[in-house]
Amino acid sequence: MRSWCGRSAGYEVSHLGLSARFAGIIRTPDVTTRPLLKPWITPPPPAHHPLHPWLVSAGSLTARITAHLGPMRVDVRFQGARRPARDEARLIGLSEKRLAHVREVVLSVDGRPLVFAHSIATPRDLRGAWRAVTRLGTRPLAAALFADRRVQREALQFCHIGRHHYLYKRVQNAGLAPPSALWARRSLFEFRGKPLLVTEVFLPSILQPDRARGR
Repeated sequence: MRSWCGRSAGYEVSHLGLSARFAGIIRTPDVTTRPLLKPWITPPPPAHHPLHPWLVSAGSLTARITAHLGPMRVDVRFQGARRPARDEARLIGLSEKRLAHVREVVLSVDGRPLVFAHSIATPRDLRGAWRAVTRLGTRPLAAALFADRRVQREALQFCHIGRHHYLYKRVQNAGLAPPSALWARRSLFEFRGKPLLVTEVFLPSILQPDRARGR
């Protein structure tokens, strides 16, 4: 399955602002400092797709899961130093071949894995602006991102990932058994001018409890 990814101008998180760093990468008509980073180049699924509201929601994913599906558990699958993908390194301002701090967790409800979340920042920023991230333990990242109004969130990007995408392989390495393709989204958060990139990969099971509850 070929990966195809993107960002739609209609789904900017406009109430939180859009910095020059990310706007340049996604290339809006009035900001042209950097080209769009492939393969995140196509819009999210259409409005009738069952995952559409999950993908385009601008608020806390943790809060949405809890409200719709019930109490959520965070299982940390990896936290430590790893070389990021090239476009991820560019987004957080990391030199090529340098290691980033990576945190990977699975969000689940009633033992059912719903989302694989992958976040990265530079080690320097983990000792500074984002040091609270290193102390999260099994608390969700939203505890650090949405509790402080000074944190700015930039535009959402979307990706339909296949078996050869690095994120698909990370999902497999987390002990999950994904289907042939998955929808993902990512956005850049900034605090005191320091970036943190958060990617969320949605597993098919996120829709099953939704249907069971009739929502």
